[in-house]
Amino acid sequence: MDDRSFEETYAQMMDGELARVLRARRTLVPEARSALDKEIEKRQIDPEKLRKQRPRSIDGLKHPTTAEKRLKGKRLRLPWMLAVMAVSVVLLWLLYHFGVEQLYWPIWITVVVPVFTVWGFWELKGRLWFWVIIALVVAANITLFSFVGWPWGNHWVPGRAIAGLCTLESIPIFALIARLEKRMDRDRNGKLKSSHPGATFLSG
Repeated sequence: MDDRSFEETYAQMMDGELARVLRARRTLVPEARSALDKEIEKRQIDPEKLRKQRPRSIDGLKHPTTAEKRLKGKRLRLPWMLAVMAVSVVLLWLLYHFGVEQLYWPIWITVVVPVFTVWGFWELKGRLWFWVIIALVVAANITLFSFVGWPWGNHWVPGRAIAGLCTLESIPIFALIARLEKRMDRDRNGKLKSSHPGATFLSG
């Protein structure tokens, strides 16, 4: 396995997986050690703190199953908040200008839920199946609002009601992606056990 392959393998690992690899660093081939050091440095993680992480096992890492656990520690920065507010105002103005302001919330929910999901699972951006799910979510929302319509019409909708709808939609999406992520990682780690020459410790 060349250096590039080692780098790609470690780049796809969660921090807990890297912690286990780091604790068995002496068993790795030189190329694997170099790739591991580069990945840790790229993530700006203290090696000593990473070494102390104790996942249950490399095959049974605990993945968050709810949006609250998945987004723990993540923060939406002020520039992005201002950008979201600006886009919201422009969208509302355009819809009002064309006399279809009742479409504001359907459009907003159709956009916000997928964006929120991508933000929460940004580390999966390199996996095709993840984007397929996001596309299906968008298609499902468009189909739903096209056939069912928006039940409140032109009436004012409380912010809590919209937040509740977004939360109800996000929970099963987050659960599905977390489950698939765990399944994919388990399959990938299974292959690593049999084909990764620089991680012989995985078989122990």
